[in-house]
Amino acid sequence: MHASMVSVNVSDFRLPPKDGFRAASALSFRSVELTTVDGDLAPSGLSSSGRRHLNVYTRGLGLRLCGLAADLPGLRLADPATVDERVSRTCEILELAADLAVPVVSSGIGALRHPGSGEVPPLALEALKRIGAFADSRGVAFAVRPSSDPGEAVARVLAELRCPSIRVCLDPAAMVMSGANPFTVLEHVAGDIGVVYARDGKVGTAECTGQETPLGQGEVDLVGVLGAVEAAEFSGPFVIRCLDSRDPAADIGQARAVLEGLLPSS
Repeated sequence: MHASMVSVNVSDFRLPPKDGFRAASALSFRSVELTTVDGDLAPSGLSSSGRRHLNVYTRGLGLRLCGLAADLPGLRLADPATVDERVSRTCEILELAADLAVPVVSSGIGALRHPGSGEVPPLALEALKRIGAFADSRGVAFAVRPSSDPGEAVARVLAELRCPSIRVCLDPAAMVMSGANPFTVLEHVAGDIGVVYARDGKVGTAECTGQETPLGQGEVDLVGVLGAVEAAEFSGPFVIRCLDSRDPAADIGQARAVLEGLLPSS
């Protein structure tokens, strides 16, 4: 685990895609994650030649594509009205990942457990099985991003799915902001992590929701998280995310400096 694994999601620069790639390159990133839900980088917006051009363009900037983000708000896996569209669009993004030789697609999927019974809705579980089977057929990992679910619940879902292509996207800040403990997830699924999001945040209160902070200024135990994933022999990317910023380029650059200060350089 070393500093060369530090990446960034280019959409967080709040720039058009090509400008975002150039901004990442200017900050000396060598790998990037792409959000591919809509716009020019959505599967429908990239023809076969467009996909080849994207690879050539990013390589020309000294960048490699380490992952795709597939958050699809409003399309819930447990909703009979939206589950088929959610699965279909997710599989399109997995296909795009395969075409781009990207190893992992990450996605927030909401709470895994029903708030009343504590069980995973059968419809959601079946949808994840369909997504996992497609990911497996394309040689791409699909990393689900839990927030409020405890580690044992996430582990039970992975065990029931029994699909090696279903992984976990660890976002400690999202867990902290929702009042969950990242280390309970790490305790149960450390060996199944496919992506780590480098964010920070503060837990919410009765008066306000949790809030993202600059990296190193919140309540995430960065040293502890990095130590835990290192012990689990994690070899994937650390993707800097900056979802709430007035000056994204400056905050992303500062986050990179903080994270690389905690990682060996080689």
